[in-house]
Amino acid sequence: MKILVGAAPIVEFAFWLGVAVLAMTFVMLVVTIVMRQLARRRERVDAHAAALWTPIVVAVPDRAATEMPKLTDRDLFGFTRVWNEVHEPLHGGTTEHLARIARAVGLEQHLHRLLRSAIFSHRVVALIALGHVASKESFAHVLPYLDDQSPITSLCAARALMQIDPARATVQLVPRIVQRSDWSQGSIATILQDSDAAIVSAPLTEATLRANAETAPRLIRFLAAVSPASAAPIIREAIRSSTDGRMVSTCLQVMSDPADLDYVRLLLSNPRWHIRMQAAVTLGRLGVSGDERRLTAMLTDSQWWVRYRAARALLNLRFVSSEQMRRIQQAQTDAYARDIISHVLAERTAAALP
Repeated sequence: MKILVGAAPIVEFAFWLGVAVLAMTFVMLVVTIVMRQLARRRERVDAHAAALWTPIVVAVPDRAATEMPKLTDRDLFGFTRVWNEVHEPLHGGTTEHLARIARAVGLEQHLHRLLRSAIFSHRVVALIALGHVASKESFAHVLPYLDDQSPITSLCAARALMQIDPARATVQLVPRIVQRSDWSQGSIATILQDSDAAIVSAPLTEATLRANAETAPRLIRFLAAVSPASAAPIIREAIRSSTDGRMVSTCLQVMSDPADLDYVRLLLSNPRWHIRMQAAVTLGRLGVSGDERRLTAMLTDSQWWVRYRAARALLNLRFVSSEQMRRIQQAQTDAYARDIISHVLAERTAAALP
């Protein structure tokens, strides 16, 4: 180009660099516009599919057999989203009407193809839908996704497997609960609680007994939610003999058997303040007549949080009223004890306000 004739090398380099940057910017702009248009097109297609299939999926069962269009690949994602939304209130179950629609449109085979999609959202909705279909033949298709690097994908696979075949799924799921620290504890707890406790409790108990100090508290929490009876002996032994503060705190949080309260009472004088605090909370949740005296004694603890939780625990005892709390307050000679009772009574009054 004539403009560059005789120009210094640095000027020529800067010119061509500017041209390259301008060209790349133009290409990126075109790609962005194309991707946006494709996304809008997919949204229109999915909206059309949802509008077509929603009346059919939620229709009176007698009408579904006579008004069933063919499920096309174009409509598959939109249909599957509708299918999953209708199942949400059923908490993992389905109905004969919905199962009949799935058979009529050949949904299972469609979902197997959708599961192989390169699009993340397609794989997730396919996994959720396969759980609702709950066909034994789909177990092998879903199982590989249990080890997916994405926590969302792997948890969706875990839930689907438990819906398809709980016995087989539990054998696969429990070891991965130990291994996958990236899994949401709330999601795992929901999956386990929605399952049959008779199937889940034995493998989970075995895994808890074998677990190390790092994973045992998490497994005890899951086991207590699924089967309190299975968890009770493990909780009792851990509270009695464990020196791990996190383990003891977790056991106190999930304890549900009042027969173990003697172990809790011993912890009210534990040297670690967070153990004393959690023991007070547990006593307020499970305590019996006489425990109010133990909690009253803790109102003078050197740690504010222990005093606060002890006062809250007193109010939580079903046989201690606000008026009794005021009488307990009047009997205290310690200023800290009187102040903490005033604090929790004020909290209760504020919570009762509209």
